[in-house]
Amino acid sequence: MYKKLLISGLTASLLMVGVAQNTYAANEFKPKEEIFLQGADLNENQLEATKDKLGVSNGVTTYQVTNTDVIRFTGTEYDYIHSSALIKPKRFGRGVDVKIETPENITRITKEQYMNAAITSGIQDATIRIASIDQVTGEGALTGIYKAYEAQGNALNSEDIQNAHTELNELARISENNSEKEGYSDEALNEAIADMKAQIAEAKASDQQINELTVNNIVNQTLNVRGLDNVLSNNEIAVIQNMMMNVAQSDVLNQDPEAYQKQANELKDTIQKTAGDKLEALKSLDNEETRNFLQRLWDEFVSLVTRIWHWLVSFV
Repeated sequence: MYKKLLISGLTASLLMVGVAQNTYAANEFKPKEEIFLQGADLNENQLEATKDKLGVSNGVTTYQVTNTDVIRFTGTEYDYIHSSALIKPKRFGRGVDVKIETPENITRITKEQYMNAAITSGIQDATIRIASIDQVTGEGALTGIYKAYEAQGNALNSEDIQNAHTELNELARISENNSEKEGYSDEALNEAIADMKAQIAEAKASDQQINELTVNNIVNQTLNVRGLDNVLSNNEIAVIQNMMMNVAQSDVLNQDPEAYQKQANELKDTIQKTAGDKLEALKSLDNEETRNFLQRLWDEFVSLVTRIWHWLVSFV
């Protein structure tokens, strides 16, 4: 099989219009308008079917996504580009929402993984819809959005984009490795990842020292609270720690940690609302009856050290 890519209100016065425009322009990470990202290799019939799936209206700003674009943004090459996306700015809400319109054709990447990767790359306050006319794995679905941001003069940081692409693949791989384990869910993992991002951004916003020890403590404690530390391998935890170090050093987080924190918290809350039962299923496996005495002692020790560390760095 060939590899394929997935790719209002009225103002009260002219003064209010001016203020709104200035505020909007100040945030480089929000899409400016509704944009259709069209797979460049779609024929006419395929294009119309894709536009119908995504609900693309006439006259919407359109960018074609080519294999050259995919190579430039992600370093990955595909045989042809069919899948497409529609991005809309959130005028009043916060966070990134993703809806996969053709779930039967997206075989690897989940909407939660897309939302986390979008935040890592720097996308903010947007609704993204994704569709494919045939089966694809989906790792390159955000490529067209990166191109659109650049075309409209608000290019995202290239390292943040690469980190987002790596994150997308690594989270998908971790979920594939653990999907058969009792209680595990992709939603639980991605909710934990969003929480880690929010904690790192909060620490940065409050001028706390952010180093490898700080990040690793955040990762370990977050996984521990959710019972994921008993599911993931040491190598997988190390991968997540490295992923969160990239987040801590990212351009988008360091430019505006408070905005980044809000995006991550919005994602965490969204997953909790839509997949609360799956989150609780995993936690229920990590109770007093299923843990031995020495393990409980170790957990309490790790928790104590983490609390002491956060208290100490707050004075730095």
